[in-house]
Amino acid sequence: MSQTNRWFSLRLETHPEEVEDASAFLHSLNASGVQIEDTQILFDQSEDATLVARPRPLVTGFFEVERPSQLDELRAATNEIPFEASVRWEEIETQDWATKWRENFPPLEIGPFLIVPTWEEVPSGARGKIVLKLDPGLAFGTGQHPTTHLCLELLARELGDKPNVSLLDVGCGSGILSIAAAKLGARVVASDLDLWCIEATQENAKLNGVASQIEAKLVADLGWIETPFSCVSANLMSDLLIRLAPELSRVTQAQGTLIVSGISAPRADDVRKALEAVGFHKEEKRERDGDARGDGWIERWSAFRFRRQKQ
Repeated sequence: MSQTNRWFSLRLETHPEEVEDASAFLHSLNASGVQIEDTQILFDQSEDATLVARPRPLVTGFFEVERPSQLDELRAATNEIPFEASVRWEEIETQDWATKWRENFPPLEIGPFLIVPTWEEVPSGARGKIVLKLDPGLAFGTGQHPTTHLCLELLARELGDKPNVSLLDVGCGSGILSIAAAKLGARVVASDLDLWCIEATQENAKLNGVASQIEAKLVADLGWIETPFSCVSANLMSDLLIRLAPELSRVTQAQGTLIVSGISAPRADDVRKALEAVGFHKEEKRERDGDARGDGWIERWSAFRFRRQKQ
């Protein structure tokens, strides 16, 4: 692409039955690409979202414009659209998208931890902090999401004065919780059913110098565990935590700790009751706001620290 060229989008909002015609119209103008948005996500105040049809689909074409007269010609063509549609032109700012996304991952301080992406230098004021170097890759867990944030806070509280704890990280994602626990002195087994997550955990563990303390396992359940752990962390969705409650109890030592997150505030009581029913006692609950969603409400996430009672 020439440095002097500009990019524009032409968005057509039309009826569902006109989507194919709208797409064909944009292609007839030699659009470089066409995007059709005929569905939308409706969020409720839990962990669920519903995909529904848009009453007015959006069909957007993208155009590389080499000269002002070309843009004039394109604008004139929209005066002759052979179907009903509202028209919106926008200029697209050209950016280096290969690195632009990194702006969403600045160094982040959570309790005693300082999470630093691999492309950032450790800030000069980091003395006394436990630095976690992280490459997010394709795996969940950067510390930015409230559920990970809450888990890190509770791990620091639980492990801060307890060296040599055995910890199971269920659904390890990027390995951020495993690495944080290892840097606090724990011996960690990290499990996930996704190979991307296992590989990310192993790479990030090496990056942080704690590979010898973390064993990563590609498994989909907890049935393989024979010896219970003194601490278990599980940053999972509520329904999965409820389903796994009996197994989480089995793999946690008596008087051991279970830290759970990934729980939307409306589901917190459901998760608490399920875990209390299998022998856990709630010691602490924390909450944190998340993203703003539709209808003016804001996500709120919960995390718990439980103690497993003697049977």
